[in-house]
Amino acid sequence: MTDLVIPTDPKSAMYVVCLFMAQQGEPHADLGYKTQTAALEDIASIFGVAKRTVQNERDSYDHFTQSDRVGWKADTLPPRLQAVFDKYSNAERDTLLKLSREILNTTWGSKVPDFLPDLEECQKMSRERAAQIPLDQVYVPSKEVWDIVISSYKSTGSEDELEVVGGTTLVFNTPMKNFLTVSSQEIPRCWAVRPYVLAILAYADKVDELAKALGFKGRSSGRAKDEIFKRLPATNAPKPTGSAQLKVSPSDMAEITDAVKNKINLDEESQARFTKFLTDGEWSGVGKTLERSDWRNNAILSTGGWLVAAADRRGELSIALSESDRFEELMNSASLKLASQKGSPFIFPDNTFKGGENVIFYGAPGTGKSNRVEIKIKEAGKRPFRTVFHPDLQNSDFFGCLKPQMDGKKVRYGFSPGPFMKALAEAYREPSEPVFLVIEELNRAAAAAVFGDLFLLLDRDDDGMGEYDVSFPSPESEQWFEKETGAAHEALLLPSNLYIYATMNSADQGVYPIDTAFRRRWRQEYLPLNYKSGPDGDVAYVDSTGKHHSLEWREFVKLLNGHLTSSQTLDIAEDRLLGQWFVKKKELDGKSIPEKVLLYLWDDLLRHEGRDLVFDTSSIKTYGNLTIEIARKGRILSDRFLAALNAASDVDTTEPEEAADDAS
Repeated sequence: MTDLVIPTDPKSAMYVVCLFMAQQGEPHADLGYKTQTAALEDIASIFGVAKRTVQNERDSYDHFTQSDRVGWKADTLPPRLQAVFDKYSNAERDTLLKLSREILNTTWGSKVPDFLPDLEECQKMSRERAAQIPLDQVYVPSKEVWDIVISSYKSTGSEDELEVVGGTTLVFNTPMKNFLTVSSQEIPRCWAVRPYVLAILAYADKVDELAKALGFKGRSSGRAKDEIFKRLPATNAPKPTGSAQLKVSPSDMAEITDAVKNKINLDEESQARFTKFLTDGEWSGVGKTLERSDWRNNAILSTGGWLVAAADRRGELSIALSESDRFEELMNSASLKLASQKGSPFIFPDNTFKGGENVIFYGAPGTGKSNRVEIKIKEAGKRPFRTVFHPDLQNSDFFGCLKPQMDGKKVRYGFSPGPFMKALAEAYREPSEPVFLVIEELNRAAAAAVFGDLFLLLDRDDDGMGEYDVSFPSPESEQWFEKETGAAHEALLLPSNLYIYATMNSADQGVYPIDTAFRRRWRQEYLPLNYKSGPDGDVAYVDSTGKHHSLEWREFVKLLNGHLTSSQTLDIAEDRLLGQWFVKKKELDGKSIPEKVLLYLWDDLLRHEGRDLVFDTSSIKTYGNLTIEIARKGRILSDRFLAALNAASDVDTTEPEEAADDAS
């Protein structure tokens, strides 16, 4: 894009600068300004336009860039901006910055026409934003929000004294020693009307310009009041019964039309909109005539849905806050839904699901760890996000990573989320509901390495909210997360409605140790052996005399574990024994001992020593010998183990058909 040059006309040049101001991050700082407001004011003075014109043009671009602001939402750009966008939007940021600096250092001989937005569209946008505000939630602004509210209002020059009471009420003490209050419930609505407020302020500036262009000092006295502005906006709507229908004289209207076209700095599209504003109160949303001092506030209150009779100071407060880009950023990041986001501009105590925790369920194999997790989740009526740790698992598998994706006929790299990010995004989308991330076999991977920086997120406060946040590892992951949750996020943080459940058996073979720093961030829940539960069904075995015995599974596993732990030569930990749910009901056919029980004993638990404690090793030397003897329905157990079993078993006098077939 090195062939890009500065546009020759000042209007296009200003649009290029506005496009750069709509980039992500802090473009005003790149241009050398301390604040966005300072940048907007200087750019406006360079091109001879109102500050709001620059602001409106920047906001028009916001929705088509990676800007942190929402801007003016529209399907397409206005034609006046589209040509510049088509030519310059694909330029590298550094290239666009260089061009913008050169433009701002150039002397432009002619003024750029001001732009006026479509008031009907701005009303629609504001009402859509207001519709996002749940009316059944309690909004408690953070200290930063209250500080912005107070400083923004004071910057208007008002002599009112403001004080926040109880974190939920803004008290206005007027110079006349009167007072009124604004509830914190209304702060989101002050944010919602911003598109209309910014637009109506731009029109108000032009109303004052019109008065001067017509030769008046102002619009509120003399002929300007009685014959012009008291009759505007003209409307075809019938006046209330008993009121006079005042009309602007044809000669005055002709003078107004000429002033709009030739004496007020507007482009052609904006000239048409300003004329419509002066003649169509229904389109503009302006219900009071323009000679009044309260016409702006009245229009704002109507758009915001306030009851005008009880809405003193709401309009002024909305105007003050509309000038604060920081307030807009904070409100967009809250999205008025993500109740559990730490650092959110609001606390939503009535809507946030609290109690999220990290829990490790551990115990012997077959004690029902996964079943315990499943019961907890089913009680909540939810489907979990589930993953299984294994030795080859990496942080990029668990969190997510960049992967090639098809974009039409082109291949691009995009963020592909792992189970952690999928669960986290769902928790932010549904703050009033519990969300579960289940990790099976936690210690079959190097858990601390798989979590990586996410390790820090596991610290939680008493409500289950994360105490620490971590940065997004890549811009792509941040963009994916913001798209999924519908809000801007400065960092990752565990919300109080996200539960992380993990299962593990520390005595399994081939597992990784879990260090103390990692494990202490989890609540531990040990599942002991419990022989009162387990599947129904029987096992069968052959004793030393060739008799066949049957025994209930739960009794068998109880005797087996007792026999193993009674050994004077072996030291077998409890979490290496067999749990009551080690087998399923369908495996207990009463014909033999399930083979996976025998395999676990032979090849895992007694792999290095102690096989003679359970098996008849005088005749069985390999597991292959064991399977042959099982197929023949022969004896496989040691005398000591048989002695423990026979006292509790029943003798089966039926000759097994399989054994007869094998003997033949």
